[in-house]
Amino acid sequence: MQESAILGLGKLMKTEIIPGSVILVTGAEGTLKSTLVFGLISDILGNSEQHGLYVTLEQSKESHLKNMSGLGIKKKDEMHIFDYRDMRREWKDQEPDLLEATKDVIEYYQEKYGNLTVFALDSLNALYTFSDKSDPRKSMYDFFSYLREEELTAFLIQEMPNFRRNPSSFDSDRPERFLADGTIELGLMEGRSGVKRYIQILKMRAAKHAMEKHQLIADESGLKILGQIY
Repeated sequence: MQESAILGLGKLMKTEIIPGSVILVTGAEGTLKSTLVFGLISDILGNSEQHGLYVTLEQSKESHLKNMSGLGIKKKDEMHIFDYRDMRREWKDQEPDLLEATKDVIEYYQEKYGNLTVFALDSLNALYTFSDKSDPRKSMYDFFSYLREEELTAFLIQEMPNFRRNPSSFDSDRPERFLADGTIELGLMEGRSGVKRYIQILKMRAAKHAMEKHQLIADESGLKILGQIY
């Protein structure tokens, strides 16, 4: 594996993510989901001529760039950030189904750059809110199928509480957990030495990875994955 933009990623990932995988990145607010995804995309793009697309439905493009800069993460020219806010101002009270609109955005960048191989969505929660609710399971199945047909390595951010601590707060009927090729969970743990962020790979099809929780820290030099925590 090439040197990672996330120091210590090799403690978790023994092999690279298989191209074309659809990966859920889940966790509560403040667990560095967006930052992790930026780092993973940076790794995949490397020094190649591939392009990546990060679609944001909640935070602005400026906010993401500011967060990345504060953590010493340099945005590659080949990574493009699409901010839905401007488009939604034009829609006013006639918002279309965002699942279909997102497909249109992907196809626009595919046509423009020709080698779009990585996609990220921030977040699935917002996509659910502004999409057709008549049959969410079928809509999500179709969206995952679309990403695979387009051969995109996709990272879908999903904000949720720690459902292991509070199972009643987690909707077990949500289909994306079963549709995804991989799930990376970010969270917070309280211990005698205080609160620690952790990262854990719950599943990653066709890739070798550790199963244990590892400490995740962030400073001005970027993200770092430290040793196991229990």
